[in-house]
Amino acid sequence: MNENAAADKLNQEEHKAKAIDIFNTHHPLLSQSLSDPLSVAIMFQREGVITGQVLDTVVSASPSVSDQCEVLLAAIIVAIESKYSLLQTFASVLCKFTGNVKLGTVIQKDYDKTFNDNTQVISDDEAQESSDSNKSTTTNVAPLYIPQYKSQDFDVLFAKFAKMFSNVRKVIVKCPPRLEDLKMFIEDFNSDLEAELSVISNLQGIMRLIRKNCSLINIVILEAVVEHFEIDDAQKYIDDYKREIDESCRNLSVDLCLNEPFDVVRASPPLKCESISYVLGWEATEHKLKDVTDIVSKSSGKFVKLVDIKSTQSITITCSFPHSLTGALIIKLSENLELLIKNGLMKLTVGYCTIWKKQKIQEIQEPLEEEVQEIKEQPHDTKEERVARLEEKETEGATPQSVINQGIIIH
Repeated sequence: MNENAAADKLNQEEHKAKAIDIFNTHHPLLSQSLSDPLSVAIMFQREGVITGQVLDTVVSASPSVSDQCEVLLAAIIVAIESKYSLLQTFASVLCKFTGNVKLGTVIQKDYDKTFNDNTQVISDDEAQESSDSNKSTTTNVAPLYIPQYKSQDFDVLFAKFAKMFSNVRKVIVKCPPRLEDLKMFIEDFNSDLEAELSVISNLQGIMRLIRKNCSLINIVILEAVVEHFEIDDAQKYIDDYKREIDESCRNLSVDLCLNEPFDVVRASPPLKCESISYVLGWEATEHKLKDVTDIVSKSSGKFVKLVDIKSTQSITITCSFPHSLTGALIIKLSENLELLIKNGLMKLTVGYCTIWKKQKIQEIQEPLEEEVQEIKEQPHDTKEERVARLEEKETEGATPQSVINQGIIIH
């Protein structure tokens, strides 16, 4: 036991040293090129990477951008020293800003090289197709990594996705839409992708971005592109895949899906601001994956993408969504709150805010006991007054508290 703990600690120290080395490698460029450090710092503070005190220091360093960068970068390296994976969060946040997306991408690339294995999604035929359609463009594309699925069922699902996507890509490459039209449509479809689209200059990059924003059971962005540009020869592959996935969802028990990634490309965990979490009082063995996809789609819509499912005493479903849709998502969830409660909802979190949480019985009983004691200490109250006070307290305590639209941070 002690040997394992020591080995884990050593492994963590090695990872930490590698992450700091990556950060230090890019520090000179970050110092010179990081744009809008205040907005970046605000998002880092909301994500819990830096403290409010650090944010105040960044603010007070205004109007000197270089001083703001210096304060922010010093705080980031302290955060990475405490938790090496925050380097990945750092890269993800940078990619949310058009002026910083190149910096974020190169840091993410180095992180993947260091901490991911060499299993790549990209295939030789994809690279050849891209070079044939963009012969004048020299590309230096980072590898994409396949998530490590534990279950054979998920390996099968991924194989089906890879086959479908390859077939659709081949059809698109044969007769591609104008690059600018394609970029404009994707930006209109999901404005959160604007920063990443700004640095893409060829069809291969667009297809990689589309794939990264798909999951095993959500290919809505690919469907939208095929439908909008009327790529009829690709539609049959999408329809076949959706039928196969629907059948798999109906047959696959939730307990076989626990801790499995639904991404088709190993990606950074979603930021808190673009995450939604459902906690349901379910037994994993008593439900199918179809139950999960139904509850998510009915309550949130098609733009919410399943990330993973975990289980302790209940089921926790984590999803991601375009941050720009936060307000609309909260409204839709509030409209479907009754549906969720009927399906065993215990807690619902969107972004930085808990939208709804079911009160536990003991949380109701404790204040009632305090009230009883208080009444005993007031012997002059009539029996009717005592009963009325108890009933009032019980009514207040028994009502699950909804905090919809309170304290929501929407950008």
